[in-house]
Amino acid sequence: MQQPKEQVKLYNLVFTHNWEDPESDHKALNIQPHDSVLAITSGGCNVLGFLLFDPDVIYSIDINPAQSYLLELKIAAIKGLSFEDFQTFSGLVHCNDRLLLFRKIEPHLSKQALDFWYANQQILKRGFIMSGKYERFIRLAGKFINFLQGSKRVAGLYNATTAEEQAIYFDKVWNTRRFHLLFKLLFNKRMLAKRGLVADYFHFDDGSKSFAESFYNRSKKAFRDIPIKDNYFLSLYLFSKYRDENQVPAYLKRQNFEILKSRVDRIQVITGNAQSWIDTMPDESIDCFALSNICELMSENETARLFEAVYKTATKNGSVIFRNLMIPREVPEALQNVIVKNHQLSKELYGSDRSFVYGKVAAYSIFK
Repeated sequence: MQQPKEQVKLYNLVFTHNWEDPESDHKALNIQPHDSVLAITSGGCNVLGFLLFDPDVIYSIDINPAQSYLLELKIAAIKGLSFEDFQTFSGLVHCNDRLLLFRKIEPHLSKQALDFWYANQQILKRGFIMSGKYERFIRLAGKFINFLQGSKRVAGLYNATTAEEQAIYFDKVWNTRRFHLLFKLLFNKRMLAKRGLVADYFHFDDGSKSFAESFYNRSKKAFRDIPIKDNYFLSLYLFSKYRDENQVPAYLKRQNFEILKSRVDRIQVITGNAQSWIDTMPDESIDCFALSNICELMSENETARLFEAVYKTATKNGSVIFRNLMIPREVPEALQNVIVKNHQLSKELYGSDRSFVYGKVAAYSIFK
């Protein structure tokens, strides 16, 4: 499948975790039993979570082959391991030799995925959780936060029992000059480009005066206005780990494991350009589209062609969710009467989205 010249290229394993809040996806898509779903693979967490809604098929697509190999690895581990071994293999539980567990799941991996993981055994030895380029950046950011704020102030975040107490703590204790300094040092164009996205990706334009200001404003919403105790994304940013076995993505929960094991064969892992692949699909064959922020990796012309393909392949009353990180993207004006933005729901999704990195989280309905 040929990659369009306008598409930004990504290589290596950028993400081992999804940084899109699955709760936002669930509310926007409303996946029903027997639906067909198209999703951008990324870390594969949300794709696996979609299985709990009993769709017939999930087309999981990513232009980066490393992300496909990661999802293959997670699927193979679910297929070939017990829940306890899966936890251990993932990195949630200490293990002296994860390569022994890897050998158990080798038969479930493609040759290309095997070659990739044999070349990246250090990730297997550590466990795949928090092991991508972006996650390594998060580890660095977490160390800075704990150094600049101090362990006592960080621990105090979790003492608030009400929304009012949390807001007061942020305003009076957490919102220091040192906290602002973090964004100037780490959340800037040059640093973020080093952590997985080529520099040409960034064309800052969201109304803020700088990248630091933009990401500060997003983090303020997460630390101040969204319940911290239920937000595993913040736990990863602060501590590079989950707080406990209940504050994890759905695919890592014990009660879901056997369901996932029985359904993982419904996932079709695809490496390629989403727009080109959708063009090959029959009309009205996909119910739900979870597009992450792939439009930012495309020109405006490519974005228009993507949504033309989405409309062609969408079923009646189909649904779409997509995000913007930095670059403004929207459904082309010519399609806005048939791919219709739900403004109220989009506002609610952005307001409650636990992952602070995205500047836009928007839901759409398709009318035919």
